[in-house]
Amino acid sequence: MNIRKLMLAGSALAVMTAAPAQASIIDNPHFKVLGLVIVWGADASGTAPMVSDFVIDSDATGSNDADLIASNVHTVVTGSLTPTPTSLAGSSPFSITDGTNEIFNTDSSGDGFLDATDSFTAFSIDGSTDITTSDMIFNSSFYVASNTAFNIEAQASVATSDNFVLSDVGYALGVTADGTGDATSFGSNAQVPGTVVGGITTLDDLDNAAPIDVFTGTQRTAASAGSIIDQSVRFDATYTLGGVTGYDLSMGAGEIEADVTYTVYVP
Repeated sequence: MNIRKLMLAGSALAVMTAAPAQASIIDNPHFKVLGLVIVWGADASGTAPMVSDFVIDSDATGSNDADLIASNVHTVVTGSLTPTPTSLAGSSPFSITDGTNEIFNTDSSGDGFLDATDSFTAFSIDGSTDITTSDMIFNSSFYVASNTAFNIEAQASVATSDNFVLSDVGYALGVTADGTGDATSFGSNAQVPGTVVGGITTLDDLDNAAPIDVFTGTQRTAASAGSIIDQSVRFDATYTLGGVTGYDLSMGAGEIEADVTYTVYVP
């Protein structure tokens, strides 16, 4: 009997030592990255480069995305970081050609305008002598870096008009994947994020009750690891007086200034 009790006690001890006490630890790391679009150019005071739009995808429809910076981006002159002018000091210059080559540019003083400070020498004329609107072009740009696809919509309205109308201003939008603005290089780690919407040829096409898409995104701008500038592409707007064909003397004298508002959103 004593031997049996000892055996039973030993078995019970073995059972107890085979099931040690246990504790459960539950950890739950969680990260979420919203769609993000960073837009930069100049600010309202003319300082560049400045990020003035910081848009997050906060709405499934894209109509209520949040811009976390209250101010707006202002464009720069294409190929530079010089803020675009808000007014002209004089008339837009143009070139006189012999039908093929430029004879001279009417901005002889080099101040960017045709005004009383310019002067020319006498020049010959024949049946092919004409003006060209290669200098009646306004080029402006802004930059975008994103971690997601995005769209851009635009709307135009007349700010000042004397003889000319919005259909007299040709319009084109392009995307530059990489390059240099002044001494600032961009796009070394970027990719073209989508396509420009076709069929928009003058500012009159953007004069609608509601903005319309001018760019449709299919992917993020950031192609590989880098800085915000490295992952940025440049959007280039070109406005030409005279619409698709350019200015002609038959259009007369006048002035037009338009406000074009671009809105970036995540669809």
